[in-house]
Amino acid sequence: MELTRRIDIGDNLEALASIETGSVELVYLDPPFNSGRTYESRVSGDNRESAFSDIWSWDGSRDTAMRTLDAQLPPVLARTVRALVESLGKSGRTAYVLEMALRLAQAHRILTPTGSLYLHCDPSASHLLRVALDALFGAQNFRNEIVWQRTNAHSGSRRFGPVHDTILFYTKSASYTWNQNFSPYSSDYLANHFTKSDERGPYQLITCTGPGDRIGTRAHYEWRGQFPPTGRHWAWKIEKMAEYEEEGRLVYSRNGTPRFKRYADDGAGVRLQDVWSDISSLSAHSSERTGYDTQKPVALLERIISASSNPGDLIVDPFAGSGTTAVAAQRLGRAWHVSDRSTLAASLTLSRVREDKPGLSVHVTGFPRTSRALNLLSREEPTAYAAWTTALLSARLDRKVVARSAVIGTRGWNPKFATAVPLSDGASLSTWKHSIKEALIVDGPGADQVTADLQDMGTEYLGRVPRAAFHASSVSSTGLADYDLRFV
Repeated sequence: MELTRRIDIGDNLEALASIETGSVELVYLDPPFNSGRTYESRVSGDNRESAFSDIWSWDGSRDTAMRTLDAQLPPVLARTVRALVESLGKSGRTAYVLEMALRLAQAHRILTPTGSLYLHCDPSASHLLRVALDALFGAQNFRNEIVWQRTNAHSGSRRFGPVHDTILFYTKSASYTWNQNFSPYSSDYLANHFTKSDERGPYQLITCTGPGDRIGTRAHYEWRGQFPPTGRHWAWKIEKMAEYEEEGRLVYSRNGTPRFKRYADDGAGVRLQDVWSDISSLSAHSSERTGYDTQKPVALLERIISASSNPGDLIVDPFAGSGTTAVAAQRLGRAWHVSDRSTLAASLTLSRVREDKPGLSVHVTGFPRTSRALNLLSREEPTAYAAWTTALLSARLDRKVVARSAVIGTRGWNPKFATAVPLSDGASLSTWKHSIKEALIVDGPGADQVTADLQDMGTEYLGRVPRAAFHASSVSSTGLADYDLRFV
């Protein structure tokens, strides 16, 4: 069966409401943190765009939501939200909690009985969100407060430096999907615990017995003249003991007590704990970088998804941002459904999921479906327009390129291919010198000059993509422009 791959552009509350009850194995949410900031993105050249605002206030829409709270939330969560608003007052902070409660309720509804929810937040509101989650899931289904140390040092005025985010982990029930993750042994751990070595590598000596005498079973027998100590039994049956003896993995003390050589590479590492310091936030020069301020590393989402889902399971992220959840889910063979109100965010997501699988079909909703809507997007949000059309050409905006009133897209798997989106009559690629064989140019003001510039560079194939290709009926089911996209 074809796995779900879907991007919704619009209100994530509506997107969550559209998902079937009990169909999702994992919901990951990385919402705004109530930080009081406006965040930017730099996804193309030197252009900086507002990505999203994280400034909250109480207004009439919140009062309306409070009056209909019982119809939108489970009773216990509705009571909890009212109590928080009553005790803390109507403010930006409680407006944030109210909006999050509405979305958390939908997330809880769509989870399978074995499903999990991970809520990424920080200390500005994590305490309030945990109260809401305890009410919604039941305190008994709280599993972890994960500390992700995203940086090593941060200046703080008259306080300890804030270097971590919080990830709250809850499950729908006591019976939930769990795949144990491990982290590699640290060099200090290896030096302190694996103190011996031979030609195979470092090892430690451990006991060959376990607690409980088990007399009369196959775990209690004489081995080289010795029985297990009182109250203990051999850890393996005699056949396995003989196998280890043959392999040279048993070492004997002076009195003949066997001990087992446990090599450092025998196990997967240390069971992962609830403080994660081995995955850093993305540096400014990381190849993963999209230019989105709050982008998370793929490794972080791969860890979460691999722990709480299995291949084929459906993963949902209602705050898609730059698309890291979709990328990680795609790589791990999961189905995925993400949403964001930003066309720019949806475009980045669509571009990124195709970097590993060119031409991948993705169902998209909420995109400009008419010529008028596309033209409006190009006038009001030119960077989002460029990112969207580039994504539909199965390419990704090149952040390193600075061109006059034009945006360049590239394909990681084909360095001789490029896309160009002119944004005005003054568009030009005269300052961009690059050797490419094939290019697709989005038609519109400036396209003639961009085409001439590419011809001057010796480009062998130039395709002029009409704007109608970006709102054709096939776009919703494929996430691809209705044009020859030169995959071969």
